Parts: sequence; structure tokens; C-alpha cells
Amino acid sequence: MYLNKEKELTKKLASLDLDEGIRIEHPDQHKKLFINRNACGDYVVESVNKDNNQGNGINEIQYFSSNSDVVDFVRSIFSKNFFVSLY
Repeated sequence: MYLNKEKELTKKLASLDLDEGIRIEHPDQHKKLFINRNACGDYVVESVNKDNNQGNGINEIQYFSSNSDVVDFVRSIFSKNFFVSLY
């Protein structure tokens, strides 16, 4: 099942336009990732942790040049269970 999620995410990352985004979340965790692409084609990943009491909850913003790097990062955060949705 996890491989299907990775394949789904990889497809969505490859076809992501500049005016679109991807939201990734875990059903039981208060963590979310928001992924967009910048004008240079790099992926911009914003990590949000609602358990964190630091203002708006944004932990960090990272940049990745390949969709495989983004998938590896998502796997490190959410392990095997996450939901992927476009916005």
C-alpha cells in the first residue's frame, strides 16, 4: 500500500504546475507538508506542526531539486501512512 502512495506522490510531483500545490498529512499526527514549485522548477516544501507553539506553527521551509528527494523527505516525516491531495 505504501508503494502506491509513493507512486501517486511521484506522479503528482512530476505534473505539478506553478499555480498548484500538494498537501500531505497523516490522519493521527498534527503534521502537514505543503509542496509547491517555484519559477526555477525547484520544489518548495513547507512543514507545519500544529503541536508546536511557535506562532503560526511553521517549522521550516526546504527546497528540493528532484521529486525523488521530496518523496524521501515525505517518507522520513510520515513513514508509511499519509494522505496526498492537490490544491
